[in-house]
Amino acid sequence: GGPALAEKEGKKIALSGYDVVSYFTKNRAEKGDPKYTHDHKGATYQFSSDEQKKLFINDPGKYLPQYDGYCAYGVTFGKKLEADPEAWKIVNGKLYFNLDKDLLKKWETNTADFIKEGDSQWTVIQDIPASEL
Repeated sequence: GGPALAEKEGKKIALSGYDVVSYFTKNRAEKGDPKYTHDHKGATYQFSSDEQKKLFINDPGKYLPQYDGYCAYGVTFGKKLEADPEAWKIVNGKLYFNLDKDLLKKWETNTADFIKEGDSQWTVIQDIPASEL
């Protein structure tokens, strides 16, 4: 699953087409190019270059966002809220998204505790559809 899975020709486009690798390699949110895609666990990821795509294929776990890309703050309350690909932060080598930049700021006030609570909640809700939470 995951957030922002837009249907495009029957495919689920992850992260609204943003390149998940760019957060790590370029320290910024960057739109991927439909020329460079890779399917992973039912979602299609887009990348800004073939090089970025190869980095993902070699180690998807390194780049995939926490909580399937749902809002990290929302997960602490047992909710799966669609996140904004522009509201992000890498903490201890892991990528987190939030609903918007205001919630990201709130989440950043106590990141360690929010991650601890989010990880705990995620074990309970990860397999429950967002609509049922």
